[in-house]
Amino acid sequence: MRPGYVGVIMLALIVGACNDSPLHGGSRLADDVYWRLNMLGDGERTPTDSDSVYVRVRMAAPDAAPGSWYSTEQWYPMGEGRATSSYFGRMRQGDSATVLLRSSKAPWAELGATVPPMLNDTNWVQMELSIREIRSLQESRELAQAALMARTEADEDRILADFLKTSELPWQKSMGIWYVLDTPAVNGPRVQSGQLVTMAYVASFLDNGKLFDEQTAEEGGLTFRLGDPDQVIKGLEVAAHLLPAKGGSGRFVIPSALAFGPKGSSSHIVPPWTPVLYAITVLPQSAVEAAKAY
Repeated sequence: MRPGYVGVIMLALIVGACNDSPLHGGSRLADDVYWRLNMLGDGERTPTDSDSVYVRVRMAAPDAAPGSWYSTEQWYPMGEGRATSSYFGRMRQGDSATVLLRSSKAPWAELGATVPPMLNDTNWVQMELSIREIRSLQESRELAQAALMARTEADEDRILADFLKTSELPWQKSMGIWYVLDTPAVNGPRVQSGQLVTMAYVASFLDNGKLFDEQTAEEGGLTFRLGDPDQVIKGLEVAAHLLPAKGGSGRFVIPSALAFGPKGSSSHIVPPWTPVLYAITVLPQSAVEAAKAY
């Protein structure tokens, strides 16, 4: 047991006994909110606002079996303004506690729970909390990056299937990529191999929508000769063939086989086995020249 905690527990018990708390041995935190520390772990610090905590949560009526309304073990973010942080922030790794509070004050949504239909705002809810692990922001980022770099072909298949299933756009498939053209392909001849083409584009990840690359029309876009090796990813070449040479736009889902492959990008910005989404506009040469002059 950590030094000084015997005294803390004794004081909590004394205070709880003197304030008519409906939670045996507990103390009042706020109106209709009572707290009791049950067991001490071996953690050395309480979590900060930038940490994440892995918590076992059990919610039930005070006289019912713990977890009969809701039971979970998951990661929760800390942070100012989160009701859960006012409880998690009092605990160290390995600590367990009980919170007794009215249903209207229980952080149902933050915990991922749904209010049972039989409850009203004045019903008591008893939450049993146990912190399993505390993780700093840096540790979370490192673990998330490691998970991304360990991505597999099965992960890519799942990401592609989920995206195409939930998207409302009328995707077509050609030469290994999925596309939707904003400008009909009949609007002039398409870009041909050997021709210079200039594109403005925004590139993002399918699974989270995060932007990872951009070439703007105002900056002149990206110019390359279609068919020359090692200039752009293969998916951009396929997209160019599908767009009108004098100006056209569309969205293109490009699998890793035509993007950054099973190893990802050399900068590690794009993980292995990662399908990507490009929103592309072919810039007419007049617009390119005007951008350069500006």
